[in-house]
Amino acid sequence: MSETQKYGGTWRLFEKEQLYQGELHVNYEKRVIALEILIPATDGKPMPRPPYKGKIPYICGTLFSGAKVLLYKCSTGKEHSHVLSYTQQIIYADYAFWGLEVKSEDDIKFSNLTFDFGEIIDWSGLCRYDWDFSKDGGSNLLWIHKEPVTFNLNENLKLTFYPNQGSIGGDMYGKEIKVNQRVLIGFTYKKSTTLDIIIEDALCIQYLIGLGINHKVEIDNVRYEHSSIYMEIDKDDGTSKKKYISADMIIGTGSIGPTPSVRQYDCLFTLEDIDKNDIFTKWKSNYSMLKPVLDLYFTAFSKTSGTSEMLFLNLTQALETYHARFVTDDLKEYIARVDRIVDNFCHGNSNTQHWKKFLLDDGQRKSKRIYLRSRLSDLIFAEGILPFWPNNYKMDEYISKVVDTRNYYTHYDPAKLDKAFLKVELPFINGYLIALLEFHMLALIGFDPDEVRKKTVEKIRRIDDAYYIQEHTHDIER
Repeated sequence: MSETQKYGGTWRLFEKEQLYQGELHVNYEKRVIALEILIPATDGKPMPRPPYKGKIPYICGTLFSGAKVLLYKCSTGKEHSHVLSYTQQIIYADYAFWGLEVKSEDDIKFSNLTFDFGEIIDWSGLCRYDWDFSKDGGSNLLWIHKEPVTFNLNENLKLTFYPNQGSIGGDMYGKEIKVNQRVLIGFTYKKSTTLDIIIEDALCIQYLIGLGINHKVEIDNVRYEHSSIYMEIDKDDGTSKKKYISADMIIGTGSIGPTPSVRQYDCLFTLEDIDKNDIFTKWKSNYSMLKPVLDLYFTAFSKTSGTSEMLFLNLTQALETYHARFVTDDLKEYIARVDRIVDNFCHGNSNTQHWKKFLLDDGQRKSKRIYLRSRLSDLIFAEGILPFWPNNYKMDEYISKVVDTRNYYTHYDPAKLDKAFLKVELPFINGYLIALLEFHMLALIGFDPDEVRKKTVEKIRRIDDAYYIQEHTHDIER
């Protein structure tokens, strides 16, 4: 059962000098940070108004224990006035920083943060527990770990993936003890950086890992360092140096599903694959253009995808956006492209005209823009690699049904209902579209297209098998 922690204290709201009494409510599981402030009535103000309404950049608090806390990116909620008594206002915060107090919004910048993205240990391959069996029949639990892995996201940011053993919990004389391990990611900035940029940088890494494990990756927790939070340590020469102290950053942007644990053999790629194939270089150079595609792609792994119809629309939009951004959005270029890639594939054999017709029909030649049908055909052809060929459909028919289904849901043309996929088919069709999109994104960031094709073909085969099993009756008695 989710519990809310309560902390009483005094609060200074943004640029107001007046201090307000209030109680901070933090629900760590649901990720809600809410401040309830009380404004007492006076003879001159029998029904006092709150100091702000709408957005409040930050709020500094001093708890009754003396501890400091900063609420950041706040917005006001409900307020209620008790005439001649007090006015109550609820303020919600996206983030809370324990131990931090600032004098202006310019002070809310950071150089070092540590992100925990949850169950990414197997994907990273950086650590594990193993048994060491002794000759006398006993066994010892060993923590095996590798060296950290470092990447530069940009000139200002270095990322370090490193294993962390954590604590060993429980009664050391009890029947059971609990051991822990994590893989953390250190974000080290040369110049102190605003939280908005930091969160965007974190999302870039969440999307990279998420594409690898085929699931959405969430932030489990964050610790930060700030230039104002440190202790002085005496040195042997009589001088002292600053040791910065890390503290918790609490997230209040709403409940999430935790990052699932995924075995390496189920991953599209791992941290080791990124490191040894120099994938990170192409990832960071393509990320800004790829992000809208990733936003749509990851709705497949979140609670926000809604129905299978909505996910289908998101995926067709993602494929269309990918093609426009990374292939071409110019019809003349597309026509020239078709001639080039088909000639390279067919070398003048008898299939040349078939493939050119497949990629560029008469309706497309007469148009002024590139149709979804042509974009899908081009992505499926994939310059002759042909990673995508679902069973039970001729490819022309399959692409037509995707287009008709998209048009039925976006333009509601009843005449297209009979041409569209059945609702029961959509979860499997979505699986096909996800596989096609993954093929192109992995090839884009540097993976060998022929190797990626093998995984794509295998994934589509599993989707076909699942559809066959679920949509038919099978007599298993002998």
